[in-house]
Amino acid sequence: MASAANAPPASDVGGFAQKVQQARRNAIAKAKAKYLKDSVVKTEPTSDPEVRVKEERPSKSQPQSQFEDPQTEGATSAHTYAALKSFKRKRSEDEATDAVPSPLRSPQSPAVEKRPFAPAKKPSRTPKTNYDSVTVIASRTTRHDPAWYQTINSKEKPVRSDVITMQRLMLQMRDCEAKAAKGEDLEEMFATIRQWLHQMEFWNFLTLALIKKSKLLDDKGLPTIFEMSAGVDYPWDIQVDSLALYQKWLAGRIDPHLLIGITSSQKKNNNGKSVKSRSLDPNYQHRVSCNYVGEGNLQNGQWWPLQICAMRDGAHGEIEAGIHGQKSKGAYSIVLATGGYSDVDDGETIKYCGTSGSDGKVTPATQHLLDACKMVNPVRVLRSSSLPASNQYRPKRGLRYDGLYQILDYDILDAATAMHQFWLKRVDGQHPIRCQGVEERPTSEELAEYSKIRSLLGLTG
Repeated sequence: MASAANAPPASDVGGFAQKVQQARRNAIAKAKAKYLKDSVVKTEPTSDPEVRVKEERPSKSQPQSQFEDPQTEGATSAHTYAALKSFKRKRSEDEATDAVPSPLRSPQSPAVEKRPFAPAKKPSRTPKTNYDSVTVIASRTTRHDPAWYQTINSKEKPVRSDVITMQRLMLQMRDCEAKAAKGEDLEEMFATIRQWLHQMEFWNFLTLALIKKSKLLDDKGLPTIFEMSAGVDYPWDIQVDSLALYQKWLAGRIDPHLLIGITSSQKKNNNGKSVKSRSLDPNYQHRVSCNYVGEGNLQNGQWWPLQICAMRDGAHGEIEAGIHGQKSKGAYSIVLATGGYSDVDDGETIKYCGTSGSDGKVTPATQHLLDACKMVNPVRVLRSSSLPASNQYRPKRGLRYDGLYQILDYDILDAATAMHQFWLKRVDGQHPIRCQGVEERPTSEELAEYSKIRSLLGLTG
C-alpha cells in the first residue's frame, strides 16, 4: 500500500519524534521573541504632562517556563498556543507616586478622592435658583402641598390629545415671552391667553392626573402669569383669572358644573303649587366657610349663577338675605340687589340700607353693620343682576364679587324702624370693577354655561 511504502522504518520512529519536538520548541522560541519585541516600547522622555507612556514588560516574578513547552521532553501530545497567558506589569508604589497627574482632575479634589477614576465635574454656567418655602413633589417644585398631588396615581396615563390640548396654553405663554423679549406687540397673544383661561374652567375632560401631567401648577406654569416672573407684563384681568384657576385646581376642584355641591328638590306648598328649593350638599368636600373678615381666596370679578353658589364658595353666607355676619363680630359681606331699599350705587362709593326694625330697635343684620363700622372691618360686596338695568355696575346674570368696601359712617333714616343707611367706600389698591370691556364678568363662556342649566333652575326671561 502507498501509505505503508511512505512510512519511515521502525528504527527511525524515535528520530522522527525528536524532530517534531525540536520544531515545536523553535516555534515557541519565535513566538516568545516576537512577544517581547512587541511588548517593550522605547520612548524618549517628554516634558508634556499630557503624554503618558505605558511600558509593558514581563514581570520578574513571572516564570520563563511560561514560554516553553509545558510538556516534558519527549512527550508526544499536541501543544497549542492557548497555553500562552498575557499579563500586565504592576507598578511599584514609587512609580505610582511619581506618576504624571492627569490634567482632567485635581488630586486635592474631594470628589476625585472618592471617584479617582472619573474627571472633575464642570462648573454649572447657570446660577442656582433659590426658592422660598419650597416643597418637592414628584420631582417638581411647587409652593404648595395639595394632598391629591401626592396621592394621585402616577401610573394613570391621560389621553395624549388631552395633554396636548392642556399644554397649548404653555406654548402660548412661551411664545408670549419670546415676543416680549423682542419688544413685539402682545395684544393678540393676550387675547388668546385670556380666551384659553375662560374656556379651561369648563372643560369636562379634566382629571387630576391630566392637570399634573400638564405642569400648569408648576412654577413655570400659571404662576408665571399672576406673578409676572417671566418678563411679560400681563394685563391685570389675566393675572386675576389665572390665579383663580390655579387656586381652583390646586384645591382639586375640577368639576366644571356651575351647580356642583348644590342639591335641588321639588315640593308642593299648601296650595298644591310645585315649589323648587335648593340647598348645600352636606357631602360636598370643597365648601368654604363664609365667617371671616376680608376676601380670603376670592378674586375680583368672581362670578356665580345663584346666591347659594356664592355661599358654597365662601363669599356670602346667606341664601336670600343681603347681610351676613356674626354677633359681636360684625358684618362680613353684603349683596347689592333690588329689595325696595333706598340704596345708592356709584361704583366706588355706596349708600347701603340696613333692615327695618321695630320699636326703635335695630335688627341683628343692621347691628352687624354697626359693629363692622365700629371695628373698622371691611366688608365683601357682591352685586346682583336683579339691580336696575340703569345701574352700569350690574352683572348681566347671577352675582359678582366686586371687592372690599369700608363702612365710613351711617345715617338714621327712620328712628321708629331703626332704619340706618351706611356710607361705604371701596378700599384703595384693588383692581377696577369688572363691569365692562374685555375684563367684564360674567364672561361669554360663563353666560353660555349659565344658559345650559336654565331649564334645571326653572328660570325664565
